[in-house]
Amino acid sequence: MTDKDSLNSFDPRRIKQETPRRLIRTGAISAGVAGLTFLAVLWLFRLTALLPTVLGSGAAARRVDWGLLEGVASVITLSLVTGGLAFAFVEYIQDATQRAREHAVASFGIYKEVFDRLMNPQDTAARRWIIQTLPSLEQMNGDQDVWLSRVNALLDERPAGWEGERSPGREHLKQVLNTFDFLGFVARHYWNMENELVEWMSPSIAKVWERVSLCVEDEARRRNEKDFYESAREFGNQCVEWRQKRYPASNIIEDAT
Repeated sequence: MTDKDSLNSFDPRRIKQETPRRLIRTGAISAGVAGLTFLAVLWLFRLTALLPTVLGSGAAARRVDWGLLEGVASVITLSLVTGGLAFAFVEYIQDATQRAREHAVASFGIYKEVFDRLMNPQDTAARRWIIQTLPSLEQMNGDQDVWLSRVNALLDERPAGWEGERSPGREHLKQVLNTFDFLGFVARHYWNMENELVEWMSPSIAKVWERVSLCVEDEARRRNEKDFYESAREFGNQCVEWRQKRYPASNIIEDAT
């Protein structure tokens, strides 16, 4: 991604960082204008000594009370301050409305992308195969070695006539990990683990991750790659922990939709 693309992309963290900077810049400009105005008024103030105290001559002469300007200046200042506050309030309302609209559009875009990734036929079929075929640690009586051995054996099974480079189980696992990695990256940068989007999709994520987590961790160890599907692993573990704190264990039924 180029620097230009990065600036034009939707990045909540960048927006949060940019907002205070804009406020500081705006405040600095306002303070600068106010300071220059104040200095200009002070410079002009000395010229008041040149103002005449009497207008006209003879019987028509009358004294000028320049002190009235103080009251006029106060009224003008009050008008400017009131107008400025009203303008700032309108700008704030418009800015808040625009931010809410942009947030809603961005949230919907993220939701749609997540929905499309989770619900495409390949991902649905891959998750269904894993849930229906692979055992959980609980089904293996908590024995991680037996569980890992059984899961790898099922993943490596090749039906008669299968000519693919990877077994069907490995293909399903690859499909799921690619999607989970995407979801994990989005979860880390665009939302937290407490909102409704995680609640909506966590059941399928957790049920799958409970059946493949040890296998993925084992491959990361054997590869000596700590970042092997790092986002997928982090997100999968978070979904499992999130659901364990809030819901009882799920029951897997054969005729599920």
